[in-house]
Amino acid sequence: MKNVKAILLILSLFLAAVGQGQQKRDPEEYTKLLESERRVELLQVDRVIETLKIKSGQKVADIGAGSGLFSRPLAKRLGAKGVVYAIDIDDGLLKHIDKTAQEQSLSNIRTVLCKEDDPTIPEPVDLIVIIDTLHHIAGQGAYLKKLHKYLKPSGRVAIIDFSKTWPPGHENMKFALEDLENWMKAADFTQIEKYDFLDNNFFVVYKARR
Repeated sequence: MKNVKAILLILSLFLAAVGQGQQKRDPEEYTKLLESERRVELLQVDRVIETLKIKSGQKVADIGAGSGLFSRPLAKRLGAKGVVYAIDIDDGLLKHIDKTAQEQSLSNIRTVLCKEDDPTIPEPVDLIVIIDTLHHIAGQGAYLKKLHKYLKPSGRVAIIDFSKTWPPGHENMKFALEDLENWMKAADFTQIEKYDFLDNNFFVVYKARR
């Protein structure tokens, strides 16, 4: 738990330092934080992707892709015929994803600069993942309702966010799993899977009610 609190404190201090405006944030420095060894360990990236049971050739949208921490391994799992849409409001981070995708010969990642209130995914996908991002979105209930038009009929939405210890400075962003359940129910989604192997995050998967 001490390690969890330590990385959350570092994250909060960094965000506070750049809080005067997103345009002042250095994407490369922010990336070092997002992809720190400890954060990767806490989020158990490989295990999460394995748990999602993604099939080769599918299409996935990574909303709040950040530095591409999940976008790149998702792209590898999907194969050349699959597509990952890396969605973010930060153009600097999207450029970093483009750069690293090219370096790793990942031709199936498409970066998308989205709106704050709409992910603007270019086409319906098999899976939408929202990892450590939903708490940053204003009006979560309304936002989640918009996801229907971006999902294939059998599509899923996987959401991971803080469950126990929140970074300092996030007091106004806190929400509980119960809140998420209410938002998703109101948006006509139903929970189909729930996992508890992440130390400081809930991990739930939903499908649209048809």
